[in-house]
Amino acid sequence: MKKAQKLFEYQGYLSLSVKVILMLSILNAINLHLWHIASTNIFLLFLMFAPQILKKSSKVKLPKEFELLLLIFVIITFFLGKVSSIIAPIMFGIATGFIGLAILLFLYSSNQIKKNYFLILLFSFNFSMTFGVLLEILKYYLKLLSGHSLVESIYSFTMLNLTYVLVGSAIASLMGYMYMRYHISFLTNIIRIFKKSNPKLNFNSNFSEEIKELLKKDENKEIEFKSTLRTNLHTMQVDKEIEKTALKTIAAFLNSEGGTLLIGISDNKEIIGIEKDNFRNQDKFNLHLMNLIKERIGKKHLPLIDVQIGKIDKKQIARIDCNPSPKPIFLKEGKEEHFYIRAGPSTTELKASTLLGYIEKRFKK
Repeated sequence: MKKAQKLFEYQGYLSLSVKVILMLSILNAINLHLWHIASTNIFLLFLMFAPQILKKSSKVKLPKEFELLLLIFVIITFFLGKVSSIIAPIMFGIATGFIGLAILLFLYSSNQIKKNYFLILLFSFNFSMTFGVLLEILKYYLKLLSGHSLVESIYSFTMLNLTYVLVGSAIASLMGYMYMRYHISFLTNIIRIFKKSNPKLNFNSNFSEEIKELLKKDENKEIEFKSTLRTNLHTMQVDKEIEKTALKTIAAFLNSEGGTLLIGISDNKEIIGIEKDNFRNQDKFNLHLMNLIKERIGKKHLPLIDVQIGKIDKKQIARIDCNPSPKPIFLKEGKEEHFYIRAGPSTTELKASTLLGYIEKRFKK
């Protein structure tokens, strides 16, 4: 974590240095008529400026983690030499495909378009291919302006480059479909990081659709349903044991591979709503949950937990997404601490040698 923070501190200086190097490299490549190197570096320079362009044009902020990965990719690609002739256009297709996908998902999330998987992915694919074609046209005119002779092999090279861009575009579209349709965990984590970096953007309008997709699945290692956070539906009274079961599930997800807890939905997938917990509003519900997590699990672990509250069938549902923790997490119960993990669709407590063995295996450095 400390190493990552240091990288973030020097990221701005490193980014500026890379931009200068790329500009000089482009000018030198054009002067020497090295069109492949020039076009590749133009693409890399475009990627370097993409976060600023995106932020200025649409007020969308890329997380620092994304910008750092982008910087690392540019540096690696720049020094790959001949291998970059394949990697660069494929990554160009992936990168621009994701930009197109992000635009459509944003429009969908703000209710400006209706959700249609095929049209969203088609736009993402075409958006990427359009930029690929524009890049090849740019290369063509650069050659004309510099008086470079055009030979037949250039056509073949252009088609090969566009084929690689097509592959990248298809990969981006496929990954986008997997996220929208199946909510693949690592893609969900990426979207979660993006949402945290853009708290002012409205992503709640697709909440209902996402919950309905999750309800198609049964409880498993990464999904659990709970009717309420604190109310015993038999007595209709606040029950500390009910709170404890929710906290056990959250701790278990954190100690395992992460997962999603849905509160307001019964074991048989009946939509009950968090209204049964009798909080004055959803802010009070959220505050109570956060206080429980701080007191029983630990304030320092809050960044691993994302809570969203939205409506489905006119009832409010709380969705709690948990990322896997890099360190063991214990649930405080009075003066004691307990360790929980997910075992299939259930939460299990580990003790003694079993606990030590699991920690050694799961959290080994």
